[in-house]
Amino acid sequence: MRLSVGITHLSPAWKILLEQIAPLCEELTSATDWSTENYGCIIVSSTISGAAKEKLMHFLIDGGSLLLETEGAEQMLGTKSKPAFVDYIDTTDDPLFSSLASGFIGQKMNLPSKATQLKERHGRHLIEETAVGKGKVIILPGGLINSVLSWGRVRRNFPSHGPWMPSERVAKVSKRTVRDIVHRSLQELFWRRDLPFVSLSPFPNGENSVFNFRVDTDFASQEAVETLYKLCNKHDVPATWFVETGSCQEWVDQYGKMEGHEIGLHCFKHRISNDYTKNELDMRKGTSILRKNGITPRGYAAPFGEWNRALAKALEHRGFEYSSEFALNYDDLPFYPFLGERSSFVLQVPVHPISTSTLRNARHSTEEMKDYFETNMEDHLANRLPLFIYDHPANPDHEALDWLFQTVKERKISALTMGQYADWWKVRAGTHWSAQLKGGLLQLSSSDWDDSVKVEVSQSSNRNMMVGKNTDLKLTETAWLTTQPKTNRQPHISVLHRLNRKMIFNDILHTYWKYKL
Repeated sequence: MRLSVGITHLSPAWKILLEQIAPLCEELTSATDWSTENYGCIIVSSTISGAAKEKLMHFLIDGGSLLLETEGAEQMLGTKSKPAFVDYIDTTDDPLFSSLASGFIGQKMNLPSKATQLKERHGRHLIEETAVGKGKVIILPGGLINSVLSWGRVRRNFPSHGPWMPSERVAKVSKRTVRDIVHRSLQELFWRRDLPFVSLSPFPNGENSVFNFRVDTDFASQEAVETLYKLCNKHDVPATWFVETGSCQEWVDQYGKMEGHEIGLHCFKHRISNDYTKNELDMRKGTSILRKNGITPRGYAAPFGEWNRALAKALEHRGFEYSSEFALNYDDLPFYPFLGERSSFVLQVPVHPISTSTLRNARHSTEEMKDYFETNMEDHLANRLPLFIYDHPANPDHEALDWLFQTVKERKISALTMGQYADWWKVRAGTHWSAQLKGGLLQLSSSDWDDSVKVEVSQSSNRNMMVGKNTDLKLTETAWLTTQPKTNRQPHISVLHRLNRKMIFNDILHTYWKYKL
């Protein structure tokens, strides 16, 4: 039995999600054996022909599992749906998805008429489960998958116990939530067939997370940069510095002397444009200043965390290998953005968008900042997300950062530069492997498998393990790791959805500084 996922068409949105989740997956063809021995689950991602429908119905009746959206379900099963605007997805107390984070959508979707799982703002259910023959089906709302292609941005509140919730202009769609829903659905469809779900770990050596400290230098003084650099070195944190080069031309060589740290480009002038030529010119100026001082930047982080396709194409032209913009995505796994006609060559590495200066703006004390980062760390570790934090040298809370770096070290969370993680992610993406189940024996094999790439094996929501390459594993004799129930310290998503006067004021300030700088 091959522990593989089949998909009828690998659309851009599905490509992003499946590369993040990284199960064994292949696109189906007319020559493919669409049998229950060949695939644990099939994703119906496109309009299908009569012949394909017949194959899928045989697969389902024989005990296979299908994952599809309402459009495919209507064609396959005659499922009815109705359009509705979905502000957010609420996972609270859901029997199947309660372990996932709630998230924002902010767009119209088609909801299955007999949905019983997950809820939106007004209490309407979003996901339908059904059975056909011996097979199981999960029907997602139409439009959910393509929502990950959105690059709209909006100011959002972030949960905190301080006087005000901090806010930032970030990606409009909570793409992490969409990925989590797909991941959990695939797991459930495998488990319903008494099959383990296998996928590549998102972190080197199967760790729960990795830590990165990203620094956007934004008009910082030489002294402020040196102070933050020394704080990083005190805790052996290899930071990634994105340099705003326009204000530091006389002493930019200081960045080239930073041993063990990574230097990338933030900008020459602190703004981005919807015009390709203007973006490319700014990158050229900034890169030239760095290179004259012996620095060749591989990574880029845009001013204000913004992203657009003109920026993405300029990044490609200038040869950048990765970038990091929280207005495209945040608190999620890396991916290659879709540019309308193809995927970008530049890897996007999401980061958490709230800095100590943002927390100070929300009237947080140092102790409240520590509490904020503690909660954020617990969330990222429990949900296996990269713990990527960013700040600025000009006005950070050094005491809070000192505590954060010390806590990361005490918890033995590996600290990497953003470039190191991007490099490893590409190694993971290039791994060719296979997984089969024969009489309770799980067999994993590959001819080009890096030792740092591990496989996650799960048999239920609280039974999992991490294994390496070329493994033969008797599942009945395995010591499974038991996952502890997650404790949720976050307010209900409806609280985060509320607009307040602080958000409005911050948006006015954002607009002012965007054109002032």
